[in-house]
Amino acid sequence: MEHKHIPGLVDVIKVDQPADILQIARDDTLDRVFGSGKPLLNSLLVRRILGVLSYNGHRFPTMSARKAIGREIQQDALWKKLNTAAPNIRAAPADLEPLAAWIRESNPDVAVGPLVQQIIGRLFSPTFEADDNTWAAAEVIAASLAPGNAVRNLAWKVTGKVTRAKALLASMVGGDLAGVHAVSVAIHNVVRGLNQMRCLYLDTSVRQTLTPETASERCLFAPGVVLRQATSNGTVGGCPYAAGTLLLLELEKARQTSGDESMIFLADTWSRCPAEQWVPAMLEGVWRRVTNA
Repeated sequence: MEHKHIPGLVDVIKVDQPADILQIARDDTLDRVFGSGKPLLNSLLVRRILGVLSYNGHRFPTMSARKAIGREIQQDALWKKLNTAAPNIRAAPADLEPLAAWIRESNPDVAVGPLVQQIIGRLFSPTFEADDNTWAAAEVIAASLAPGNAVRNLAWKVTGKVTRAKALLASMVGGDLAGVHAVSVAIHNVVRGLNQMRCLYLDTSVRQTLTPETASERCLFAPGVVLRQATSNGTVGGCPYAAGTLLLLELEKARQTSGDESMIFLADTWSRCPAEQWVPAMLEGVWRRVTNA
């Protein structure tokens, strides 16, 4: 855990221990309200991230406050929808064949990003057609969230590049911001998982040892960082914080160093990922399709 605190300038805690992360994720006073405009660097960080993860004045669900109107109902509805879809994709339907061919290196000239984007996009719109433009939009949104490169991010803001990327994807999922997040932000961990799966498959000595379930488990990754802000004073991991402190939960670092897979979806917390069953099922389905398991 690292606490950077310079009064009036910055007050940020980086958290990378699973127990501390779960404590924070289950604490009602550590929220995504993001109401404080101080300190300065906190404000700039939150403003930049909310600027990317909002569209037409509305935050993406992953940045909505716990008690935001409709958040819980919409999150639960999506969770149920994706859980209902999980058994079908786990059974390796024909829709997964392009991904399976990519894993086998049968179509080396095809990029994996648009293939994944189409599978995910069709959860939100049956007519979603991914292409180079939709994938480029996802890459712009993801890149604009990454730290550093302030000059590029400023140029993109001035030219409206990020806004156009969000507008394109929003138009393809009926304006559903959960869908925009899925096909532009969350998707990158799925792509990372499929790159991992390709490596596992191409190593024949490893391939033969893996069931669809174990292959899926080895291809899951947590988000790099998620944000919370304290609404009152408290302590986590022996580190005191004040109202307004930003907490950066380094989920993937925590998972890698501890092996705690609960970091991936934060299940059993109010902000659980609605795709906690669907993503593992999709990866299982791809492995079944690839190996005829």
